[in-house]
Amino acid sequence: MSSGMGETTRTRAITSTLTARLSPTVPSASQTYEPLVRSALRQRLIHNIFAFSFAFTLLANFIFGGEGDVSAFARLLQPRTWAMGCFHWAVGVLPVVALRKVYLTSAATSATSPAKMLTSAVAKSSTRRCLALYMSCAMMLTTLNLISLTSEEREHIRLNVFVKSRRHPYYLNGRLLFFIFAQLWLAASFVLRNIMLDRFVFRWTKSSNPSELSFTPSTLPKPILTMFLFTAFSSMTYSIAFGLSRMLVLPLLLKLPVVSSLIRPFVAHFARGSWTLSLPISHWTLLVRSFTMGLMTLMNWEFAESLFDAYVPQPIKVGVLTADPNVTIVSGITFQDTIFAHFAYSELVELASDESRAGSARRTALFGDQKYSPSLWNVLARQSLLRLGQDYQTFLRRGASTAPITVAAPAAPKPKDPPSTPLIRRDIFKAPQRSPLGTVLDSVASDSKLSKAAEAVVGEVEERSSQMHIPELFRSVVSSSVAAPAANVVSAIPTPSIISGLIAQLEARSRDLVMGSCPVWMKEMAIKWNEWFYRERLNKVVEVCVPNRELDALIIEGTTIFFHQNIRRLMLVTALSHLVCTSLSEDRYGVVQRDIPRILEAFLSFLSAIEEYQVEVNAKYIPPTPEELSQGNAKILEGKETIRIEVARAGEVLSVVSDGVSSLSLTQTNFDKSTFTALKMGVSNISRTFGDKLVAFKFPPRTARKLQSFVDYA
Repeated sequence: MSSGMGETTRTRAITSTLTARLSPTVPSASQTYEPLVRSALRQRLIHNIFAFSFAFTLLANFIFGGEGDVSAFARLLQPRTWAMGCFHWAVGVLPVVALRKVYLTSAATSATSPAKMLTSAVAKSSTRRCLALYMSCAMMLTTLNLISLTSEEREHIRLNVFVKSRRHPYYLNGRLLFFIFAQLWLAASFVLRNIMLDRFVFRWTKSSNPSELSFTPSTLPKPILTMFLFTAFSSMTYSIAFGLSRMLVLPLLLKLPVVSSLIRPFVAHFARGSWTLSLPISHWTLLVRSFTMGLMTLMNWEFAESLFDAYVPQPIKVGVLTADPNVTIVSGITFQDTIFAHFAYSELVELASDESRAGSARRTALFGDQKYSPSLWNVLARQSLLRLGQDYQTFLRRGASTAPITVAAPAAPKPKDPPSTPLIRRDIFKAPQRSPLGTVLDSVASDSKLSKAAEAVVGEVEERSSQMHIPELFRSVVSSSVAAPAANVVSAIPTPSIISGLIAQLEARSRDLVMGSCPVWMKEMAIKWNEWFYRERLNKVVEVCVPNRELDALIIEGTTIFFHQNIRRLMLVTALSHLVCTSLSEDRYGVVQRDIPRILEAFLSFLSAIEEYQVEVNAKYIPPTPEELSQGNAKILEGKETIRIEVARAGEVLSVVSDGVSSLSLTQTNFDKSTFTALKMGVSNISRTFGDKLVAFKFPPRTARKLQSFVDYA
């Protein structure tokens, strides 16, 4: 503003401190929680899995890695033994542990039979990579074992590359081939065992104390005995397969024109002798050496795999390492990966069950958080209910995947044509007069209207003649000659149904031919094997319905098992349900009370669905009647016993989330097993804590009726 003196005065608005500031959101798990968990897992991998597997490999090398009469204590003092042990671990065990780390997943294979399990594994590219790596490790270990031998030792055990023959210097040594292929066979057998066990799936643990491991030195004899029996069985099957390949496969390969010229200079001498059952016994030292080498390899792999199963799933406490533990834990819960979410909920279980003053203060801060928008409790409750809702929908679909909904894109509107002046597409000049001779010539031309009309009449006549089944003699010769090659082409290409039918007939005739030439005991064994391999297991069907049952139990009700003076005590500590119970006295602003109806409705809906399904599962087992017991039909009794065991295991799977109505015991045939677990214990705790105060909440009629049964017995 200008005054009379020519001076200018500037006005400025006064800044206000009452401006609205947006509250920050909860930090993402990739920024706060994930780096800490990965660091803890890296420490476990190095200090526990790598260190203990390396020590086990050295110990096995000290005991079984020597030749001659040298004692294990003498080998302990030899630098060569230490060096070979380091090489064995580096090329044989370290790649296996790294592979397990890379392909670790939380999603179990949704297969209900061994056939489907194997088919699903073969379809994955990771299975082929695993097989290649295990075989490569076996080959490197075999190479190290052969290199460590002196020339005298190699001559003594006769494991040279070529046989000693001046006439045929390039004949391969059959003992060496047997030894190498045996290690490859054992590696493939170990991969098959991992596939059947679904070994690359994250193994959940119920122990919250890292010192209580499922794999300890006291349990070491069990995996050693398992590997001993597994190696013995695999070696026996390999010997049979090696003999059959020499009797059947090798003669066929030597008869092929191109293949025979390539392999005959190296393996022609194998076809001269005959394979007998006593031939492996004459090479007993080779069998023992192959078995020992395979046993060492499989024991090293099994020990490393067991360490991975024991140490990786142990709970990780990373919240106490940060400035705000509640924010770190809630941030970890929002992580989409189920493995990291499992670690976050395990730490939340400890917070929910902490009865100290520090634990109470942390829960009060969690309930009363106003720093973040949405608040920590809102994020925790929403994420937990979202996970439970997703698993509930999966359970209702009985594990089936949802079909993707495809929405058709709306058609783009057709643009309007711009206005234009219409064009005249006809002659504007008068046509010249044509001579009578030209008109006659045009009428008989090939492109005249008369010719086109004649062609149309001929086509209509041919069509009607084909419909009236007129003999070929009265039809057009030209049309039949033109149609004949097309018919030949169509008939020359068989349809896919014909090809599949021929393959099915060939398989059926081959099967009948083989089964007709087999003895009766072999037929019965083949039938039992086929039934075992393709039969769906009821407990596996139930596992597909609740794939994330362990995580759901942590969300609802965490479980910790303690052992003291050989007395097993089952202590249930809560996560979401215990937080709701403690909110009655620790929630100052009543934030949790707004979510109590939704939480109880989610719990009871899931519980009702599981109870209905468990009744359906239990109905599949019908106890044997007195007549069946008196008749003693082994086949019927064995089938019913198998169903009883599967129903009992299915009940145990469902009891991880809910104890249901009842479940069969593995040692009893009556319906008397009942365990208080996640869903029922969570609803019971909330009912006992709030009691009559639950009247203040509104529930759907079905939820209210179900909740009333808990309140009556609270």
